[in-house]
Amino acid sequence: MLDLAPFCSATCKNASVGDKVLYGLYGIVEHSGSMREGHYTAYVKVRTPSRKLSEHNAKKKNVPGLKAADSESAGQWVHVSDTYVQVVPESRALSAQAYLLFYERVL
Repeated sequence: MLDLAPFCSATCKNASVGDKVLYGLYGIVEHSGSMREGHYTAYVKVRTPSRKLSEHNAKKKNVPGLKAADSESAGQWVHVSDTYVQVVPESRALSAQAYLLFYERVL
């Protein structure tokens, strides 16, 4: 979790003084190789879909390739490299040589 409240003005964060502005990490892009060439891989945290996404999917009924995250897989990290996907421990994802990080606001 990352609390950005100390770095936000009250109007920016749309919150009262003392409130937290929390973001959770859900994606990491890692690059291996040189500046001229290399390979990108990603670590992605399996999340439960938002209510809006669930409602949207319920209306569509038939979304090819879409799998819902079950309660057992939510919170797990997966490593994605081209067509290879593997469940990995959180410690491996968090020790990656991050090139780019993805956060979502949780509070």
